[in-house]
Amino acid sequence: MSDEGTAPGSVDLLAVGKILRPHGIRGALVVEALSDWPERFSPGAKLLLEKAPGDYTEVTLEVGQPHGGRILMSIEGVGDRNEAEELKGLYLMVPACDAAPLGEDEYWAHDLVGMQVVEEQGGKLGDVAEVICRPAQDLLVVETEDGSEFSVPLVKEFVKDVDTTTRVITVALVEGMAP
Repeated sequence: MSDEGTAPGSVDLLAVGKILRPHGIRGALVVEALSDWPERFSPGAKLLLEKAPGDYTEVTLEVGQPHGGRILMSIEGVGDRNEAEELKGLYLMVPACDAAPLGEDEYWAHDLVGMQVVEEQGGKLGDVAEVICRPAQDLLVVETEDGSEFSVPLVKEFVKDVDTTTRVITVALVEGMAP
């Protein structure tokens, strides 16, 4: 973990959580885990809070525990609901060097954002606008040229190939999945 003297922007960072909303009146937060390592959210863990692009503050977790498929946590210095509300939508980051190595057919969600999505026959469907991480399966949110969106489950049945070199994801969709 970088200390306060190190500029976080000088290293590659990975998002490990997204703050969804406050919980209760004492500053607790509901966080969507973007990491498969639950230890990331243990009491005493240090994470970088991305307040704005390139603007990071190191925070220390007081409490971190599973809560309805998400993480319920408290951050030192966040003592009430109003302070917690200000953090809604922000990301918790770690240096990439602290990340676990990826297995075969595993990808960082942030690496998929912006990739082009094409049909097996080659027709362009759109670009990945977001990856929604869920316990059952992750979803690719694809934005089409006209601005509409649709979701593709990130499973082999639908996602046939992810080429990180050309930044193209090839999919096989069933009728009605895409607009």
